[in-house]
Amino acid sequence: MATSHLLIFFCATAGKNGEELGNDEEQIVLFVYLLYDVSNCKVIAVQQHYVKPQPNELSETVLTEDCKLETGLNEEVIKNAQPLEVVLDEFERFLSAKGVHPENGGKSFCLLTDGQSHLRQCLHPETCTKNYSLPSYFSKFYDLRNEFKKYYKTDNIQNIKSMLDYLGLQEDHSVEYGVRQCQEMANIMHRLINDGHVFNSPEVVNERLEPGICSKSDLVDDESVVRARGLPWQSSDQDIARFFKGLNIAKGGVALCLSPQGRRNGEALIRFDDEMNRDLALKRHKHHIGQRYIEVYKATGKDFVNVAGGSNTEAQAFLSRGGQIIVRMRGLPFTATASQVLLVR
Repeated sequence: MATSHLLIFFCATAGKNGEELGNDEEQIVLFVYLLYDVSNCKVIAVQQHYVKPQPNELSETVLTEDCKLETGLNEEVIKNAQPLEVVLDEFERFLSAKGVHPENGGKSFCLLTDGQSHLRQCLHPETCTKNYSLPSYFSKFYDLRNEFKKYYKTDNIQNIKSMLDYLGLQEDHSVEYGVRQCQEMANIMHRLINDGHVFNSPEVVNERLEPGICSKSDLVDDESVVRARGLPWQSSDQDIARFFKGLNIAKGGVALCLSPQGRRNGEALIRFDDEMNRDLALKRHKHHIGQRYIEVYKATGKDFVNVAGGSNTEAQAFLSRGGQIIVRMRGLPFTATASQVLLVR
C-alpha cells in the first residue's frame, strides 16, 4: 500500500442524507473524520464537528425534518456551531497534530468515504460556491463501496449496513450518528485489510476543466453526456464546470449551444469521464447558478458531437492541421481582409 494512513471522511447536510445525500443543495451541518493507522491496524482518533450553515432567507429552520429523522441532530446545536471554514481549519490542525499533514512532512494518508457523494456532491460543490480553496488531498480518495465490491466480487452493496451484513458484523447504536458511521466503516476497512485487500488505486476529483477540441468523427459514449438548460446567457465553459464541481468532465467536455445568429441560447452539452460521473450530474437537476435553477437531462454522444464538433468544414480542416483554438469574431467591417483580422490584438 502506498499510504500509511487512511482517513475516513463522513458528512451530513441540513436536508437529505443517506442515499440522497447532496441531491438538494443543502449545506453541510456535520463533519466527521477518523484516522486509521494501516500499518498497525488501529484507530488513532475520531473527531466530530457540527457546522453552522450560512443563513437561508427562504427558511426559518436550519434542519429539515428529513435531516432530524435520519441523523438525530439538534437544531439549537447547529445554530451555535462554527461555520465550515473554521471546521476546515480545525481539520488542518488535526492533521498536523497527528503527524500526517503533507505540507509539514507528515506521513502519507488518503481519504476514504462511503460512496461518492460526501466529496463529489457535498464538500467540493459547497466550498466552490463559498469560494473556499480546498487542499489537494481532498481530490483523491477511496470509495469503500467500490473497494468492497472489487475484493469480495459482489454487486449487492448499497450502503454501510449491507457491507456489515455481508461480513456478519453488528451495528453499534451506542454512539452518535456520524461517529457511528465512521467507526463502522473502520471495522469494514479493518476486515478488508486483514482479508488481504490492498488500497492502491484511489479515485481522483478533477480540480479544473481541461481544454480540448472535438471533431465530427469522434465517437462519444451515450452514457457520458448530459444537456443543461436554463443557463444564464453569459455562462462560460468555466461557469458550467463550477456548477458541476466535484465531477470529472472530460477534456474539452463543455459545448455551448448557439442560436442560428451565433448567440448562446442558455443550453450546453457536457461530456463526463464515465457513466458514474454522468449519473451524479443528473442528480444536480434544478440546482442553481445564482437565482436560476438549471435543468439537467440525459443526452447522447451524437448530441455532443453535433455541437462540439461544429458544422463549418473550414473549421474542421483547420483543426485537422493541428490547430488548437477557434474564436468567433463579430462586428467586423464588411471590407475586412484576412490580413487585417490577423492584426487584431
